[in-house]
Amino acid sequence: MTTLTARWFRCSQPLPRAAFRLFCLPYAGAGAGVFHPWPAALAPGVEVVGVQLPGRENRIVEPSEIDLSELATAVADAAAADNRPYALYGHSLGARLAFEVVRRLRRTGASLPVRLYVGAARAPHLRGSAMFDGLSRLSDDELVARVVAGGGVPEAVADEPELLELLLPTLRADFTWLDDYVYQPEPPLPVPITAFAGTLDQAVSMEQMAAWQQHTTAGFVLHRVDGAHFFLQDRLTDLTALLAADLMTAGGVR
Repeated sequence: MTTLTARWFRCSQPLPRAAFRLFCLPYAGAGAGVFHPWPAALAPGVEVVGVQLPGRENRIVEPSEIDLSELATAVADAAAADNRPYALYGHSLGARLAFEVVRRLRRTGASLPVRLYVGAARAPHLRGSAMFDGLSRLSDDELVARVVAGGGVPEAVADEPELLELLLPTLRADFTWLDDYVYQPEPPLPVPITAFAGTLDQAVSMEQMAAWQQHTTAGFVLHRVDGAHFFLQDRLTDLTALLAADLMTAGGVR
């Protein structure tokens, strides 16, 4: 990997013979470590590559602000260096980032993914109140309370002041990006979109997930997962089974 791609990606189990690579973007405040259990569930057909956003884990010393252009360039470089088809999975914040990355890849003529997977994130053109909206404008205590209540931070972490001190700048930067996000209309993507909605998700409704359909001309599928907003943790087996089955149907798409 180049220096750029090495900084942005973490692959705990390299599988150079796997048919697909799956780049995974985490939710607000989280790092690539969220996806550490995924290789065991998706191997040997899928190589899981966690996207490491700045300000967390091995990038903890960096400012937490996300450079979307650099991220898109890193994905393009990684895809160009590897001849296998690839897909993107983004959860919550990660879904919005993944969507914008694919749009930037299209603008630059870079290789596009065979699938865009989005989990627990309303379609980008939709606005309105939700559990995690407006958090960047709250006090530290209020921000933490809302995120803990929504399941985004374990209570054990919330009870440790030193851990919270490390996490708060990243949470605030991530929610600032989300709160400041303004959707700019473009033609739908020529990439199939598969959406995953938690049946118990109080932050994103099934209708808001279904609205992703208008952002693709290449096919749309909505899966219901029995779980709340962070079903990627609580229902990992169900989610990865759906991902694996879907990717195996994508072999001819490029």
